[in-house]
Amino acid sequence: MPINILNYITEFTLWVFLFGSTFSNSLSEITIGIIIGVFILKKILCKKYFPLSSPINLMLYILCGIVFITFLRSAYFSESVRGFVRIVKFTFLYFALIDFFQSDAKRLKRTFWVLMIVACVTFLNGIFQSIYGFDLLRHKEFIKDDCLRRIQASFVHPNDFGAYIILILPLTLCFFSSSIKRGQRAFLIMNCILGAYCLFKTSSRGAWLGFIVGIVIYFFFYKRKVTIAVPLAMILLVMLLPHGFDRLKSLFALEQNTVWERTQLWKGTWNMVKAHPFFGFGINTFSRYFPQYKPSVYWGIMYSHNSYLQMWSEIGIFGLLAFLSIIFAVLRITLRDMRKKMQKGLEGLILLGLTAGYIAFLIQSGLDTNLFSLKLITLFWVMTAYLVSLNKYLEEEKVEECHARETCPRENGERASINNIPLDSRFRGNDNDQNRTEIQLHDKELFDLRSHIIKKL
Repeated sequence: MPINILNYITEFTLWVFLFGSTFSNSLSEITIGIIIGVFILKKILCKKYFPLSSPINLMLYILCGIVFITFLRSAYFSESVRGFVRIVKFTFLYFALIDFFQSDAKRLKRTFWVLMIVACVTFLNGIFQSIYGFDLLRHKEFIKDDCLRRIQASFVHPNDFGAYIILILPLTLCFFSSSIKRGQRAFLIMNCILGAYCLFKTSSRGAWLGFIVGIVIYFFFYKRKVTIAVPLAMILLVMLLPHGFDRLKSLFALEQNTVWERTQLWKGTWNMVKAHPFFGFGINTFSRYFPQYKPSVYWGIMYSHNSYLQMWSEIGIFGLLAFLSIIFAVLRITLRDMRKKMQKGLEGLILLGLTAGYIAFLIQSGLDTNLFSLKLITLFWVMTAYLVSLNKYLEEEKVEECHARETCPRENGERASINNIPLDSRFRGNDNDQNRTEIQLHDKELFDLRSHIIKKL
């Protein structure tokens, strides 16, 4: 009974986090702390102090070990302590949610609908900002001197809002499922339209690129014939909409715009990588060292706008490879037999949509700071646990169906039998002497009857 109460607390807290992650760092931190605390308490009550072993868990341990080594080498103790604690926190969060989701499959579906409701509220908040100039939750206004009037809802920057959208938006394509009700389908279609509009209004080219890659992967598995047609239609639509073509054309501009700025940031970060390629400068120390390595023509100090390159500069090539190995392991198990998993109804399409959004988010992370935004990286680890848990549920269901198919009746409707005695009766009587005796007597009667007929003939 106490475990059930703790599970209810975890589920409610997770719902609060999904909403809080769209506008509040503090609420995200509080809810994550509660989820981890409840998980530890459950482990103590159950006297199971260690999570189950798996390749992903092993890679997480390795990542924590490498980050700890870089922490010991860091010249900035306080910054690196916070960075190391953050990695440990995300590891515990992953373990807690894996334990929570896998103890009850119904939670996976409830979490999906809560996620869709929160996304709808967030999209409407972004649309409200595009009309009135500020959002409802934090009263954030447009970025000063932004002629494009890019929306960000309650996020710090339009690019962050774009990252959130491309992670969630492919899930709305579950309206293709035939197992949902008419009202649910209408809600998902509306959510898809709202999210697509908000994605365009962010004018985030990195988010656009990530979303196109994610959609290509989605339709490659869902309907391969339209794999190329859908992204081409999306690019054409963006070019025809106001400011869309200008945003794409600006990618090739030579003046000092955001493309030039990111190039300078990447050059400075690469200089840091070359200085300490193996173990980096220490976690959470990028801002401390970047001024020493940035190009002389660049005056600013900010994150590198390439999460993987910045990660390499902080925790070295070994830490980066450990992180990428986790990503590779997650994608390998989820993409394996994806078409068979899609046949499981709504859950299969949730898995496909979440995988497409996951990849889109990772693509944009190579062009932005997604993995160094507190709200986004926390949401990323929550979605990682959700993705792994949903995949495991579908694979276990597939194994159960295969086992049931091996013991089910023949396809032509005839029951598998021996001498007209149902095969399942023999299995049920394996450990019952009386049943075995009845089977043997019946066999003898049939044999005598056949002998009598032969003699008559």
